[in-house]
Amino acid sequence: MKYILKFTPEIILILFVLLFIGFKDPYRSWDRVINSDGKGYYAYLPAVFIYHDLQFKFVEQYEAQYYPSNKSVFKEFRNKAGDRTVDKYFPGMAIVWLPFFLAGHFFAYLEVFPMDGYSMPYQLAIALSALFFLWLGARLLMKLLIRLGSDPKTTAFITFVVTLGTNLIFFTIVEASMTHVYSFALITAFAFTIFRTFHEYRPKWFLWSLFLFLLISMIRPTNALVVILVPFMAGGCETLKNILGKVVRNKKNIIGGIILCILFLLVPLLLWKLQTGSWMVYPYGSEKLNFFRPNIFHILFSYNRGWFVYTPIAFISMFGLVALLRENRYRFFWLLGFLLIFIYVASCWWVWYYASKCGQRIFIDIYFIVAILLFYLYKTFHSEIFKKLLTTLLILLTGLNLFQFYQHARWIYPPSIITGDIFWDSFFSTTKKARVYLPQEGIVRTTGYSNDIEKDMGWMNTPTRSKEAFHSGTWSSKIDRNYPYSIGLEVMTDTLFFTRNRIVRVSGWLLTPTDRAEASLVVDFQAGNASKSYNPLYLEDFAIVDKWTYIEGAFYVPDGLPQKSSVKIYFFNPSTTTPLYIDDVTIDFISLKDEPDYRKIEGIILPVQIK
Repeated sequence: MKYILKFTPEIILILFVLLFIGFKDPYRSWDRVINSDGKGYYAYLPAVFIYHDLQFKFVEQYEAQYYPSNKSVFKEFRNKAGDRTVDKYFPGMAIVWLPFFLAGHFFAYLEVFPMDGYSMPYQLAIALSALFFLWLGARLLMKLLIRLGSDPKTTAFITFVVTLGTNLIFFTIVEASMTHVYSFALITAFAFTIFRTFHEYRPKWFLWSLFLFLLISMIRPTNALVVILVPFMAGGCETLKNILGKVVRNKKNIIGGIILCILFLLVPLLLWKLQTGSWMVYPYGSEKLNFFRPNIFHILFSYNRGWFVYTPIAFISMFGLVALLRENRYRFFWLLGFLLIFIYVASCWWVWYYASKCGQRIFIDIYFIVAILLFYLYKTFHSEIFKKLLTTLLILLTGLNLFQFYQHARWIYPPSIITGDIFWDSFFSTTKKARVYLPQEGIVRTTGYSNDIEKDMGWMNTPTRSKEAFHSGTWSSKIDRNYPYSIGLEVMTDTLFFTRNRIVRVSGWLLTPTDRAEASLVVDFQAGNASKSYNPLYLEDFAIVDKWTYIEGAFYVPDGLPQKSSVKIYFFNPSTTTPLYIDDVTIDFISLKDEPDYRKIEGIILPVQIK
C-alpha cells in the first residue's frame, strides 16, 4: 500500500499510457494528435523552425498530406489583420512544446521521416508532452494537498479521482493538443509555488510563481484570473502582508521579476510585429467576450456540455466550501470570489460551450480547486461511515466518467449541439448510433420522400424488393452480390432547395443477418450522367448483427453544381457473402438558414469537392 501511495502519479501515468494505446491511433488521418485548436497553438513551431513563414502558407500542404481530404477536421486559425495574416492563438503552448518539438524533429531525422513538423515523430512528441504534463500535474497536486494538511491515503485517492473521474482524461488522451492538461499542470504548479512563497519564503519561489503566472497567461489570457487565488494560498491577511513586504524589499525579486515580465511581453509583441507589422493586435478577430450576456446557468447545468452535468464530481466537490467556511473564512471568501468571477468570465465567451467534447473543457485548467474542495469535504465528516459513503460515491462517479470517456472517444455522444433528448438517447449506449441532430430553428423548408418498399414507387433498383426479411409490412430491399445497389431515389436538384445552405438527410432501417455490414449509404451528385461529388457514409460502425438498426445520415450539398444536376441516393453493399436488407427509407432535402452557425454543423458530412 505504501508504494501505491508513494507512486500514485506514476501509476496514473501507466494507466493513461495504456488508454492512449487503446483509444488513440495517430496513424489515421482523422485521429492525429495535433488537431483542432492545437493546430493553431502548434503552428508557431514549424513556422519558425522549418518553414520560416509566419504567414502560415504551409497549412494547405500539411492538411493535404496528413489530414482527411474532405476537411472534416480542418481548423482555420489564420485571421486577417489588414492585408496580413495572424495566428489567432497566443504563443504560450509553443513555448511549452518547444523541447518536445525539437525531440520530434531529431527523431524524424534519425528515422527518415519527413522533417515537416507533422509526420509521426512530431505527432507522438506532442502526445508524450500531454502524458508528461498529466504526470507532472498529478505529482504537484499531491504535494500541494499534503502541505494543506491532507493525509497520504486521502491525497492519493483524490488524485486518482481528479485524473480519472473528470474529463481531464479525454483532453489528455483524445485531444492532447488542446491546452487543458498543460494548464492544469501549470496552474497547479503555480498554486504550489505560491503556497511555498507564503509559507516557506525564499526568493526563488516568488520568481517561479511569477514565471508560471506569465506562462499560464500566455497560453490562455483569461487564466490570468488565477492571481485572485494568491490570498487564498496565503491563508490569512497578516501572512499576505508580511510576505509581500519581503518580496518588495528584495532586489533580486524586483530585478528578476522585471526581466521575466519584459521577456514574456516581448514574445507575443514580436510575433505580432513580424506577422502583421503592428506591435498590438487583437488576434481573435470577431471572437470575443460579451460581459453583458453571461451564460452562467448553461455553462454549469446545460445538457450541452454543462460542467456539473458531465463532471458530477466537480459538483460534489462544491460542498467542500461548507467545511472551508467553518475552518478559514478568509480562504473561503477568496476562493468563492475566484470561482464566481472565473465562471462568469468563462460564460461570457461568444461560444460559451467552447465547441467542447466530453463535457465542459474550460474548467479543467482549475481542477486543483476540485481536489482542494474534496479534501475539505472529507474533513467535514468525522464519522468513518460518512467518509466511506463519500468514497463509494466518488468511485461510482469515476466509473461513470470512464464509461462516458469511452462513449466520447468512440463518438457515441455526437460532437454537435447536445439537447436533453440527445443526452439521454446516448447515455446508456455502448455502440455508435447513426443519428442526425439538426437545430430546428435553422430549418427553412423540407421536401421529403418516403418508401416503405411495399410497392413499386418508381424508384431505382426495384428488382431488389424481397420478402425474405422486413422491418415493417412484408417487403424490404435486399442487396447482395447479385444486386449490390438498394432501392434508391434519383431526382433533379434544381427545384429541391430554397436557400444556398442545403443538406440531404437519409434515414432507414437496415439488417445484416450474419456479419458486420461493409455497406455504405451513398449520396452521389451527378451532371451529364457523370459523378461530380460522390459521398459515402460507411455503416460498419452502426449495424448490429441480426437486428434491425435505425440509421440516419446527412450530407451537405456541394456548391458549384452545374445546372440540371441530379442526385442519386442509395445503399451499396460490396460484400460477396453477407446480404443486407433495407426498409422504410425516408429522404429529406432540407434548406437551412444561410448563416455561419448552420454552414458547418458537426455530424453532417461535408461534400467531396466537385470534380
